[in-house]
Amino acid sequence: MEGTLRITDAEIAGILSAREVVESCDRAFRLYGSGEALNPPRREEVRRTGGADLFRLEMPAEWPGRYRARKVIVERSDVSSGRLSERTAVIELEDVATGRSAELDAEYLTNMRTGAAGALGVRYLAGGSEVLAIVGTGRVSRALALCADAALGPREIRATSRSAANVEAFAAYVQPKVNARIRRTNAIGDCLEGADAVLTAVPTPHPILGRQVVGDAVHLSVIAGDPRTAQLNPGLLSSREVVADHPEQVLKSGDFLLAGLGRDRLAADGEGRVLTIGDAALGRLEDRRGRGAIAYFTGMAIQDLMAAVQVYERVAGR
Repeated sequence: MEGTLRITDAEIAGILSAREVVESCDRAFRLYGSGEALNPPRREEVRRTGGADLFRLEMPAEWPGRYRARKVIVERSDVSSGRLSERTAVIELEDVATGRSAELDAEYLTNMRTGAAGALGVRYLAGGSEVLAIVGTGRVSRALALCADAALGPREIRATSRSAANVEAFAAYVQPKVNARIRRTNAIGDCLEGADAVLTAVPTPHPILGRQVVGDAVHLSVIAGDPRTAQLNPGLLSSREVVADHPEQVLKSGDFLLAGLGRDRLAADGEGRVLTIGDAALGRLEDRRGRGAIAYFTGMAIQDLMAAVQVYERVAGR
């Protein structure tokens, strides 16, 4: 569209630090919890073509009277192998007050706001954050480490993966960028032993975490939501209270579908109202802190909107 401000991934990475992405995500969750920002249902489509899944996702969000946004993701992947062969992601932002618009590359923002969400789950619900365990070493896991270091100041961040080479690559990328010590581990048990919180982001069709390896009081931040994937053994998921980012999306995730669980697994108040990550951001779940809750993140466009607004306002001089 003529007159639309175009902002690239490279520009965005130079503008927003991990700490600032965490701040924008926290703001998004607070506005979501207070009802001041809206996250309408997303639209997604998956079809098999050329030996891979073609996945298209459209995610709208609105900050009434200020901004509207829509993120569009198209990716080709093979969940069975954990491979993502290609992806395009853009955020279309409308400045309601001025009528101006912007289109932002969304690879960096998607990865970082996802990492920020996992870190904030720990901040809102964990009993401690001195030692963090990250299961997975891909792009989102790297963002988890960067955002957790910025948001929580842990002493140690551990990482594990199915591939020792991937663990080494993760450590080589992350260690120069964080204050925490990065500890490489080659087994999930070693990674999780003595950890205050576990953050997992593995696109696997078969669960990799069970009750036997995750202590009862250890917090879990799960980056998930795809109906094709499941990271948690049904016994683990059914034994914990789940704090959802977006309840409807969480109930359609692979973990919940595999376990056959419904809304009764989600955190709720005394009157049965589901309590979300927005409530946690506003301090309404302090009684759940340190009790092993699962913060379950499927990703919300309101996170993209708030991060995009931060970038847009700097570039546009607002």
